[in-house]
Amino acid sequence: MVSIQVQNSSVVLGRTDIDIRCLVNNSDIERIGIIQLLRPDKNIVSITEKGVSWQDENLHQRAADNGSFFNDTYSYLHISIESQRVTKNDGGTYFCTSTVRYRNIGTVFEETEKVYLNITGNQLKFHLK
Repeated sequence: MVSIQVQNSSVVLGRTDIDIRCLVNNSDIERIGIIQLLRPDKNIVSITEKGVSWQDENLHQRAADNGSFFNDTYSYLHISIESQRVTKNDGGTYFCTSTVRYRNIGTVFEETEKVYLNITGNQLKFHLK
């Protein structure tokens, strides 16, 4: 079973970090193929047994990632963006997917519910003279 956890769904620019986790947790899992974090219009980042792979390079430059693929019954993908690096473009819908092979039913594609990040506040822009 894949799930999504978002620490703050309401984010204030410059004040609130973004923290998103995709979790796969089920004792009947035989093997996990991939865990992905997506938006409706793009793939963001994924993890396989080869490691974390970014598809959104803009976000990759601002975010930190980690994940675990060592334990088939519990694996995760985690990204975080420090409040100072959050932009208005980070707002929107996020969800996770996974491909999992279960002992009794075979390979299944799973998708989480969709979570909306609401970004509020104004971005400060500094101009050097």
